[in-house]
Amino acid sequence: MLTLRLTLTAPPLALLLRLLLLCASAGIGLLLLATLSYALEHPGHRAAALVRLLWCLVPLAVAAQLAAALGRTEPRPEARSGLDAAGLGPARLPLLAARTAAAPGLAGSALVLLVTARGDIGGLFGTDGSVHGLTLPGAATGLPLPEQPLPAPAVVTLLSTVPLLTALAAAWGARSGAPAPAAGAGAAAGPGTSARSDRGPAGSEQTLAGRRDDSGPSCRAGLLWGAVLTSGGLLLAAYAPQVATVTGTARLEDRAVRIEDLATSPLAAGWLLAVFGLMLTGPGLAALSGRLLGALRPGPVRLLAGRTLVREAPLLGRSLGALSAVAAALLALARARLTGDAPLAPGPLVGATATLTGCCVAGAVLAALTRARHARAPLGELLDRIGAPRRLGRAVTLLRAGVLWAVFTALATTAGMLTPLPPH
Repeated sequence: MLTLRLTLTAPPLALLLRLLLLCASAGIGLLLLATLSYALEHPGHRAAALVRLLWCLVPLAVAAQLAAALGRTEPRPEARSGLDAAGLGPARLPLLAARTAAAPGLAGSALVLLVTARGDIGGLFGTDGSVHGLTLPGAATGLPLPEQPLPAPAVVTLLSTVPLLTALAAAWGARSGAPAPAAGAGAAAGPGTSARSDRGPAGSEQTLAGRRDDSGPSCRAGLLWGAVLTSGGLLLAAYAPQVATVTGTARLEDRAVRIEDLATSPLAAGWLLAVFGLMLTGPGLAALSGRLLGALRPGPVRLLAGRTLVREAPLLGRSLGALSAVAAALLALARARLTGDAPLAPGPLVGATATLTGCCVAGAVLAALTRARHARAPLGELLDRIGAPRRLGRAVTLLRAGVLWAVFTALATTAGMLTPLPPH
């Protein structure tokens, strides 16, 4: 009942995240069932079926990231105190977050079951262990999905993967050790006000000091490793068409490749390495931008914008890095279309999966921006108490947003222009 009430009274952003989770669960369920059907139709192609199953981990990881973002943003900060008073402390709050994230996942899996069963739930299970009437709707939806009966235990297992994974990710995001959305304003207001604004409950000053001390080295290490992985992935993807083989004799540059061959080629491995590198680079790049913005005798606007960027880098960096990876992929595809070197058509199923992945990444970015806005709330209250003009806060917000937009747009543009594409 509490989960239903929190869902019905959720803000628009939380409802959007739940809707994205529902769509992701339905899309990933169809993708998993298509992989199962391919394995049943081609029992001799075990390696190809395993590769298809492994590539399903990419949208699963993105859905888990979205569920973790939902667990961090819900319940709202103003509702957490009431839940604590009602007895939902740090130990029981992850359970509530898990139920909140599992509900849209279960709804998406149930929707896939209804669509594949053609509405005949009563006649699904037969005496031979198969699912009667449960076939993938390839002809009805235009997707290249085979239509054959699927075994009931495998269907139930695959469709329950996404709700279980999203519940675990949401509980992990809402655990007591996760970064809290509320933070003191002393880290962003300057050394003159840090002693006063860091006072509060016992241990708050130690928490803020530990966050300031730990975020710097971790962001620098992430920036270094992210740059190494991104460079290595782009080099591997650029080197693969010249020396890698698809069938053992023909090179990639000699002929067009299929999706099955591309999924097992070093080109795809280079793409994945570049994506992981961009995600690791995000926090360090945001922190470095904030430090450069606050250097060389800054004024109040530059100082506040730089320090808030440094403090919010762990909250925003990885989500913005993932969004940069999606933008780089779109830019690379647009570049291939404009130059006439368009790669092979991925097909509607892969295209739908890529669309869902991009939407989930955008939802995670919105959730991270909401957490960052809640973290800046004490800074706004402090500026109001000292009588600062409102245009100061607006200038800080515009400068911070402009710097983030310029930095990550340049990152996405560079990665998109340097990304190698398969031959057409």
